[in-house]
Amino acid sequence: MIRKTPPLEAIEIFVAAARGDSLRSVARDMALSPSAISRRISGLETFLGVILFDRVRQTLVLNAAGRRYLALIEPAISTIQRATTMLVDINPRRLSVATSHSFASGWLLPRLPELLHHHDIDIELVPCRDFNVLRSGEAKIGIWGGLAVPDDMIAERMFDVRAFPVCAPRLADGRLPPVSDAMLTDYPLLAVRSPGQLWQRWFTSAGLSRSPPQMREYDTLHMMYEAASAGLGIALAMPLIAESLLLSGKLMRCAEGCRSLGETYQLYRADSRIARSAIEQRFASWLQKAIADSLEAFGNFADHHKALSAPRGNALAQSRC
Repeated sequence: MIRKTPPLEAIEIFVAAARGDSLRSVARDMALSPSAISRRISGLETFLGVILFDRVRQTLVLNAAGRRYLALIEPAISTIQRATTMLVDINPRRLSVATSHSFASGWLLPRLPELLHHHDIDIELVPCRDFNVLRSGEAKIGIWGGLAVPDDMIAERMFDVRAFPVCAPRLADGRLPPVSDAMLTDYPLLAVRSPGQLWQRWFTSAGLSRSPPQMREYDTLHMMYEAASAGLGIALAMPLIAESLLLSGKLMRCAEGCRSLGETYQLYRADSRIARSAIEQRFASWLQKAIADSLEAFGNFADHHKALSAPRGNALAQSRC
């Protein structure tokens, strides 16, 4: 049977790109790379036989055909979203949660079986960093870090982000890891494009006025940590997201400082839904305890490094991250 309609994912990406500020911001919100967004839009244009965007200096600008197509399909997209929300709401065990790809794959996904079998909560993940999924009802709860709180959202603080440098046990160029903060700028430093300036904030928090000379940027924290575990440089380990790689030994702490990055992870929901449902309350209670356990484990990694590097009897070896 010849397909007569394009894939829904391609339509969703087209709508997001038509409404978005830039290809990179759309990619971040959709938890995809910019090249993946571009490929899906090109695939949609090939399917339709119509160019929807003008390519201007590596940016996408909606043209007349694109504006007409957007106006025609927006009502259908809204209908699909409402129908999905109504159907999901029928299942009292299911809860749709929006979060970043890195938070989902690095921390939340491995815990979904526990939530289902021990807490009777069936999580449907919506991988994005876009408040519109809460406004539309596609997701009931959002878990994000580094975002301001819009006027139409209610936010509950989960944890403030502190970070310490990590790398593979041996770097790809054969070098052993650095052992002090002062040595860090002799190595390639790995970062994410958004939120930006994390290393600069970390150095400022350490009281060090220096600009990292070698910086490699990635689209997501997950990609950055995979690059670090492959020996490509030094990354900043953040609570929860880096936990699995630290536990596996693929990443190890290097240098001394565990410092604030000025970021906060929060639990968001639309203020149009003032009262939490029973399943939301159960999930929030579970989340609070699970995060507390992971923060304690994160602090233990800091303590272990200090105990190994500090002279015997040094009180710093007992301090927490």
